[in-house]
Amino acid sequence: MKTEVPGINDWHGYQDDMDAHYAFKVFFGKTLAEMQPWFRQSVIERTDELRFMPTKAFQYYIFALRDYIIEKNYSEDDDDCAVDCLFNLVQQKINSDPGAILPVIDELIPALHVIAANVAMYNINMDIYGSIPQRLQLLLQSYQQLHLPS
Repeated sequence: MKTEVPGINDWHGYQDDMDAHYAFKVFFGKTLAEMQPWFRQSVIERTDELRFMPTKAFQYYIFALRDYIIEKNYSEDDDDCAVDCLFNLVQQKINSDPGAILPVIDELIPALHVIAANVAMYNINMDIYGSIPQRLQLLLQSYQQLHLPS
């Protein structure tokens, strides 16, 4: 994981995309810790902004979402939604933008395992979000497919 807050060069191209520009306005210059209240305000919006930010910024700020969940910074009514946001985002990046997620996924996988092993702690409603352990297995299978020779 990159430990320095992304600089302006890490946001290259943000001006050309309305969603990336908004993400820049929210995230630019902030540490992972400084982003925690922003995730608490709206984890769904912050996750959506992560989807659209330039790769280098994404590779730093994905850990703000991870920390939001693992460090239990979420509100009681937000825990299951936050977990769903993280799993959806990682799966989406594996499927559509592997170059953005592959450099950092090995650092995210331990947190995904912790979450999947502690579903009750996160109040996951399986009727809404499905089985988190099964989603983790699917995510890991997708990741492994990227490493198979063609």
